[in-house]
Amino acid sequence: MSILNERIQALLQDSGAAKVLATVDKQGIPHIVSDPSISVNNEGQIIYLELIETSQSNVNLVNSIWFKRKVAIHLTKGEESYQIKGYPAYSMICGPVFEHYYKLSLERNPEFDLSTVWIIEPDEITDDSYAARKNKEREKHPLITHLDRLAK
Repeated sequence: MSILNERIQALLQDSGAAKVLATVDKQGIPHIVSDPSISVNNEGQIIYLELIETSQSNVNLVNSIWFKRKVAIHLTKGEESYQIKGYPAYSMICGPVFEHYYKLSLERNPEFDLSTVWIIEPDEITDDSYAARKNKEREKHPLITHLDRLAK
């Protein structure tokens, strides 16, 4: 069962939401890509379509599988913002699921050349909106505030 609630799944399917994938290389150096095609499948797993075989994201995702490293997806629309962390579960380079996403990518742009369909298993969700972050920090640090806030 997926940990993604209905709202987050809807945002992942929303073409108007900003979606960013963050990976790290072998040395821990981050690499970030913005990709509107990031989505969710019926099992609640995150789908990332890599178009370039030798891209830094693809290399980092392979390393993440080998060395059990987490990746992060940042998802935002309007005031809503979430960070989803998870592990790449597997990748597909052929077969019926790959073919399905290959056709979808060609519908988006006939020039696209799908390399890999990545399946990411989410295991942690953080509400990353300003309101949620502000409340969390106030709970953790109730005595820290700007002096101008005390005057109000």
